[in-house]
Amino acid sequence: MSPSTQRANQPPIRVICLGLGRTGTVSLTAALEILGCGPCYHTSKRMDSRPSDNYFGKSGLGRTLEGGDPELIDDILQGYVSVLDQPAANFPETLYRAYPEAKFILTTRNPKKWERSMKLTIQPVIEMFLAEAEPEEWHKYALVWNKLRTKLQPELLTDDLANVLVKHNKRVEELIPADQLLVYKVEDGWEPLTEFLGV
Repeated sequence: MSPSTQRANQPPIRVICLGLGRTGTVSLTAALEILGCGPCYHTSKRMDSRPSDNYFGKSGLGRTLEGGDPELIDDILQGYVSVLDQPAANFPETLYRAYPEAKFILTTRNPKKWERSMKLTIQPVIEMFLAEAEPEEWHKYALVWNKLRTKLQPELLTDDLANVLVKHNKRVEELIPADQLLVYKVEDGWEPLTEFLGV
């Protein structure tokens, strides 16, 4: 996108991580901030700083990405240089259309280990939220997002989560041009990351 065609309110998004949660996105967030690619928009940081900010609600990033309006996405991402984790990872096409000149990173890991991690961490939290008689406000938003996510990606309604990761990674690799995409495991260390980012 040339400067003349940039949107008036477009934030300077340099890096978009399309890896699913539990693939090293928290570690990558820390690395990007050290390398000067921050501040980073990451689920955990948003929840820690503003747990009731409608993150998953009708004015949150998930719903905005679903709508696909680049100017509304710009509004939410003002002040950020990088975007990681859910719900962003679930909308690779939308983010590629909105920021076609960004660099994209696909964090990944062994699919079976990822499945085990999801079943030990994320799934129990969702189940706990579902069991609450009176969920906290942001728990309600998280449940709405989980429902939306499975509506958009019915393949998530399975016990074979390893295959979900494989399919997601294939979707991203087929969408993003190879020269704009780094497929990255955190154990690969700094070198591929710094080389890809040119820092």
